[in-house]
Parts: sequence; C-alpha cells; structure tokens
Amino acid sequence: MTAIDRLVRKEVALGAIREMQPPEQYIGLQIAPFLDVASDDVIFDYIKGGLQDGLAPARAEDAEAELAQKDQLLYGAGRAALIDWSLKTKYTASDVTRYREDLAIQEQLQGAGVQLNLNYNGRAAAEFQAKLARDDRNRKRRLDNRIEWLITQGFATGQIAYNDGKIKFSVNYGRPGDQQDIAPDVLWEATNKATMDPIGDIKAALDLIENRTGVRPSRGVLSRKVVERMWLADRFLAAMGMPVIPGGTTNVPLDPNYILQGYSPEAALRIVEQATGVSFTIYDGFYQTRPLGSATYTNNRFIADDKIILYPGEGQLGEIDDTEIGFAKTLTSPHPEGNWTPGFYEWEDESKDPWLHVRGSGVKAFPVFPYLQYTAVLDVF
Repeated sequence: MTAIDRLVRKEVALGAIREMQPPEQYIGLQIAPFLDVASDDVIFDYIKGGLQDGLAPARAEDAEAELAQKDQLLYGAGRAALIDWSLKTKYTASDVTRYREDLAIQEQLQGAGVQLNLNYNGRAAAEFQAKLARDDRNRKRRLDNRIEWLITQGFATGQIAYNDGKIKFSVNYGRPGDQQDIAPDVLWEATNKATMDPIGDIKAALDLIENRTGVRPSRGVLSRKVVERMWLADRFLAAMGMPVIPGGTTNVPLDPNYILQGYSPEAALRIVEQATGVSFTIYDGFYQTRPLGSATYTNNRFIADDKIILYPGEGQLGEIDDTEIGFAKTLTSPHPEGNWTPGFYEWEDESKDPWLHVRGSGVKAFPVFPYLQYTAVLDVF
C-alpha cells in the first residue's frame, strides 16, 4: 500500500517521520553507544502481568504487545531476538474523518476566491496535526527513557531487573559484590565535614580496581548533590590556607560562598579530578511517572543521587578487548518497519479496521556490559 493509499478510502496518509535520532540530553548512549547487529538472542525469565508509566514497554518479534509465552506455565522462559521496546497511538473514526473533511473543505476553497466564515474552518486539521506531533514526541521520549533506563540500570547497579507486571526478567553483568555500593569510612554528610575525605575515598576505590585488574579507571559519573557534598569537606579549605572556624554561640561558621571568589562545588570537583586522574561527568537525568487518574508526577532518577560510578576509558581496554563491543555497547538489530535497518523505527497501520488508524514507534535494543569488573560504584551518603 502506497503512502497516498494509507488512510481511509485512499485519501491522505498521516505521514510519520521515519528517522528518529538518539537523545542528546542523556548520558547512556555516550557510555554504551548503539552497535548494529544482524541479530542477537537474549534469554530471560518472565511472568505475565501490568504496565509501567513513563517508559516504553517490552515487546517481542513474535507478539503484538508483549513477549510471547513459550510454554503452558505462568512462570517460564522467554526468548526474543533482542527485546523490542514499542509504543503505539490509536486514532478513532471521529479523529480521522474530521481531519479528512477539514482538508477537503480547504482544498475546495483554494483558488475559489471565497472566504468561508466558519469558526472551525481549518482548525480541525491543524489541531489533529498538532495532536499527531505531540503523540510522536511523547512516544519518542518514552523510548529514549527506556533506552536510558536500560543502560543506566546495568551501568549503576550491575544488572537489569525488569518487571512491568506483564513481563519479568533479569540480567546480571557480573560486577564483583565488594565493588558495588562501596561505603566510605566517613559518610559525606554535613556533620562529618571535618573528617570526610572525598579524594582519599575515590583513590581507595581506584586502587582496589587497579590491584585486581591492572586497569585504573579514568572516568566517572556523579550527581550535582554528590559534588555539593564533597565541597563541604574542611580539607578543601585547609588546602587553600583558609582557617576552619567551628560554629557556636559566638563564632560564625566560615562560608566559602561569601569569602573565596571563584570557589564553588565545580571548582572543588576540578581539584578532585586533578588529584585522582578521573574525568567526571555531572548527571542528573530523570523520567516522570504518573499514577492512573492522578495529576501528580513523580521524578525518577536514572542514577541515584548518592552514587559515584568509576569506569575505564575505551582506550584503556585495548590489550584486553579486541571486539566491537569494547567496554559497553547497546546492541540494536533490524526491524521490518524500519525498512530492515537497526535503530528507531515508526509505522502506520489501518488495515485491521478502515475507521481506525494506528501510529507507533519502537526500537530493538539491549545494552551489553562485558567488563564491569573494571568498574566500581561508591555510595557516599
């Protein structure tokens, strides 16, 4: 069926844009970039169940809306050629026919030199096009959120545990237990600013990895809250020759915001980078969820705000890894609605019901982390 034939009696197609670009505001695809593969089998456990808001749901190539059940048990094993994360939007007969009729009115008036004084003239088409654009952006945002969630889950926790109520599976990437959520000797709290040692704590984690693997991580990810906590350490002020005055009934605590020009949490982070040899990225990405029927949204962070993740640069694995995957990749395989090309795809469908139009977006993708033994996660407060 051609594009012109796609919508209601050979009139007009809605015209989905095929090419969707990866998000630039998220960090996941910088850590685990897309890698095109012909196919890749992922084996996982699953259970039938509900749906999650804010993120695209899972879907398999053998099922319309969820992974196909492979045996008669409620609990079982599932298999898909990469997991297909997919969303669709349905438009009813009234949506489509009003759009079509409004376009017909505009076409009949073109060149007639007649002004039709109707409040709705042209409005239905414009509103419907705006709705299509909003729905397209919403689906794409949820797909972006899902890809980011997958990557950051594996990167920050060492595993991906997925359960949307319909489908359940888990993948463990093998980060050693004592390299996950390492607690410093002194937590990074305001009450501990006289004794906390951010540089020493980070160096201890780097030494642990280097002594075990021979690789010393050179990159890190942390939140702005972590940076502001490390900035509290009295060691920074002492190193700069500033007196540390304790608070009390007569003494006013020293506040570097009011004394040191140019001194800030970011400046403290630069000191930490120079001392540890790690280049840090500040990241506070999140997605939103809203319970059904509620107007209240909840912000869900992709990476917890009390973590520091240390990992090697790509060049540091040169003698260890000789594959295309390297430290990490997000494998993506072809999909028929993307003209058998990997990455994001979109589709339109009205063949099941001539008065119902469906637009959808999806991506077949799953991250792979072969070398999490060269990483560490600190839980600092």
